[in-house]
Amino acid sequence: MLTGAGISVKSGIPDFRSPGTGLYYNIKKYNLTDPDLLFNRNYIKKNPKPFFSLVKEFISKNYSPSISHYLSVLFNQKGLLMRYYTQNIDSLDLKAGLTTAYLIE
Repeated sequence: MLTGAGISVKSGIPDFRSPGTGLYYNIKKYNLTDPDLLFNRNYIKKNPKPFFSLVKEFISKNYSPSISHYLSVLFNQKGLLMRYYTQNIDSLDLKAGLTTAYLIE
């Protein structure tokens, strides 16, 4: 199974590009010249503060998994899930009950 950022929008987490609310739209508060730097491994090694500020925002809010997050748990219970790949860092898959043995973030 493979999911992207859109799976968490129903949970209240902003997407990347929506005008006014998207993460990239609001990149000014991180003082970055390029929004891709927020998730660039090499940049994070040099300057981890913007990334961890974003993660802190996620952790400080009590987001709940959407029905889509529970789908992976259902597939796992039915023996249909081999791996679950996601670009998300919100941990909502774990909150829904998916074990780390199947999750690749």
